[in-house]
Amino acid sequence: MAVRAVALKGEGTHPPAEGVLARFAQVRAIRSLRDLEKVKEERPDIVLMDLSMPRVDGREVLEVLRQSHRVPVVICFDSKIQPTTLLKQLNSLGTLKATRRSRSPSLSQVVRLLGVSQEVFSRILNVSARTAHRWLKGTRPRRNPKLDGLLEIAALLEQALPNTEAMRSYLYHSNPNLGGEKPIDLLIRGEFDRVTADLQAVQEGVYV
Repeated sequence: MAVRAVALKGEGTHPPAEGVLARFAQVRAIRSLRDLEKVKEERPDIVLMDLSMPRVDGREVLEVLRQSHRVPVVICFDSKIQPTTLLKQLNSLGTLKATRRSRSPSLSQVVRLLGVSQEVFSRILNVSARTAHRWLKGTRPRRNPKLDGLLEIAALLEQALPNTEAMRSYLYHSNPNLGGEKPIDLLIRGEFDRVTADLQAVQEGVYV
C-alpha cells in the first residue's frame, strides 16, 4: 500500500519547493486553519509541515492535526537557521521530547572524549595549566559556568553520538550548521552555547 503524504506550506512561500515536494507528497497551501479540515479528511499517513507559515501559527496547526488522529509530522525548516533559534522554535511547538539525563562524566573522561591535551583543556576552561593538572589528578574544582557547560557538552556527546570515533569526527570537522566552523574551535573560544544547541539538535533528530 502506498504511503499517503501531504506537505503543508504557506501560500506563495518557497515556490521552488512545491515542485520538489510534489514528487512524493500532495502539496497543500495553508491560508487559515480552515484549510486543515480538508487535510484531516484525507487522513494522510504522514504530514510534512513548513516551520514558517506567515498566516497561521505552527502550534495551532499541530494541535489541529493531533486532534484528528496520530499522524507523524515531519517539520521542514531553512537550513541556514541557527541551531539555538531552531530548538527554541521546536520547543515552542511542543515537538521536542524531554532531554535524557545522565551522570556527568569526570574531567579525565571529558579530556578523553574531546581528544585534547591538558594544555588545550586549560584553554577551554580559561584556567592555568597548573590548575588543569590538579583538577585532572583528582582535586575537586569549584563549580563554575564554563566547567558546568563543558560537562554538559561531554554528556551530550555521549548521548547523541554512537562512539568515540563519531565524537571525534563531530568535533574536528567543519560543521555547516555552525557556519562551517569546527566545534572544537568554538569550545576553545568559549562559545559553548552554539555547540550545546547543535548537539541537542543532533540528539533530537533535527538534522539527518
